[in-house]
Amino acid sequence: MSADPVWSVRPLRAADVDGAVELLIRTSASDIRHLLRTDLSVTLQDAVGGALVAEGDGRLVGAAKVSDDPVFPGTATALVAVDPAERGRGIGTALADRLIGAWERAGGGRGGDGGTVSTMLRDDLPRGRAFAERYGFGVVHHSVGFRFDLAGHQAELEQRARSALERAGVRVRLATVLAEERTIAECLERCGQGLPLPLDARPDSGVWLARLPSDSVFLLAEPPPPEEGPAAEAGAVSGTVRPVGMTILVPRTDANSWHVAFTGTDPDHRGRGVATAVKAASLLYACRAGVESVTAQNDESNEHIIRANRALGMVPDVGYWTLVRRVPGSAD
Repeated sequence: MSADPVWSVRPLRAADVDGAVELLIRTSASDIRHLLRTDLSVTLQDAVGGALVAEGDGRLVGAAKVSDDPVFPGTATALVAVDPAERGRGIGTALADRLIGAWERAGGGRGGDGGTVSTMLRDDLPRGRAFAERYGFGVVHHSVGFRFDLAGHQAELEQRARSALERAGVRVRLATVLAEERTIAECLERCGQGLPLPLDARPDSGVWLARLPSDSVFLLAEPPPPEEGPAAEAGAVSGTVRPVGMTILVPRTDANSWHVAFTGTDPDHRGRGVATAVKAASLLYACRAGVESVTAQNDESNEHIIRANRALGMVPDVGYWTLVRRVPGSAD
């Protein structure tokens, strides 16, 4: 790298998508490559969004994108990332100035009605948070991170899962979207009621579910039939009993690690240990699948699930901040 490197900012091209994804993923506490790739591909065809890259010496040294958030209608998401070796040279500022400026001049999205633009950043990147705050973003939400390294813990996980399932009076089974899309969608909608959210807007759970990777793992907690007891195998086939809780696991694409994308309980069954039971079963399921570790992030105000994580032996890991900024509409 020269002492005075030359770089320039230009619009994203189709050939840049993979490189831009690998830059932007550095800002995330979980593996969102599938979402970034989708969002960047959409921006290539949709004038409402936008994506830029910074190029120097024939390689990508920075990337930025802003696009509509389909899960939270009326909001947008933004990210800016710079190669660590190139930070401090004004690249991030140039990307953000150009992209956010264009977005605001357009009125912040479809119809120019303004709205909220958000960014989610790893909570171990204080410089990234300070950078966002300089552009008027403010922290509205913090999710703390947890991790469980599974190697050598199968017997312990079996005991914890069995005890948690017995206390909650449920069994856990594997489900697939292909065979039980409606059951999974309805359970997700019920179990998400009342949980802390990073944004004020009501999420579209159906869109969120559709944006999960195809290899996601769905575990449903159900009251067992009278003739059967709780089981930690997560393999019993049912479909005849309404599930009362669920956990969704998403495999990472760059490591032998899975991430807990969601854990929740039907409001009518909360306070009985269902969430703890289904999360315990998910750790055991991942361990039996040969996974090395499982991560999770939970709202810092959700004391129940944080206590459950600790009781299950999960240790602190990277979390994330959600920062938002109001984008004025053209009428404003």
